[in-house]
Amino acid sequence: MNNKTITEIINAWFDGELNKSEEANLFAILSVNEDARETFRQQSDLKNNFSFISEEFPDKLDERILGSIHSTTNQKRRVFDKSNFPALFGYALSIVMIIISLFLVTELRTNRSGLNDLSVKVKEQEQTIKLMFNAYPTIVVKPTNNATIQ
Repeated sequence: MNNKTITEIINAWFDGELNKSEEANLFAILSVNEDARETFRQQSDLKNNFSFISEEFPDKLDERILGSIHSTTNQKRRVFDKSNFPALFGYALSIVMIIISLFLVTELRTNRSGLNDLSVKVKEQEQTIKLMFNAYPTIVVKPTNNATIQ
């Protein structure tokens, strides 16, 4: 048996919940196991010390406890409760940030498509300029002999 099971059996004996055969089994375990005997001594000391306490509970203690539980559970929570303000502020801020990020993503997509259109136009213009350069006849520069150097 493990220590947890032995402790449960000892607690059951102090609570008066064991039958005769289980009691015999408990005392057999106690005669063999030193840790079980120590646990039994501790429980016995605890029970003896509680018997010396003679304080009485205050009058209507249970009614006061139940009343305080009822009063705390009876309060209705408001949506904008002061203790809930940081959480609500965080939620509102996160919603605003999501809306802003969605707006920025759509703007980025429109700018990207505009940039793609511009790059296509630039390529078309570059091809047109190359065609225009190729359409002109080639010019040959010849040196002249009449030039005087001064």
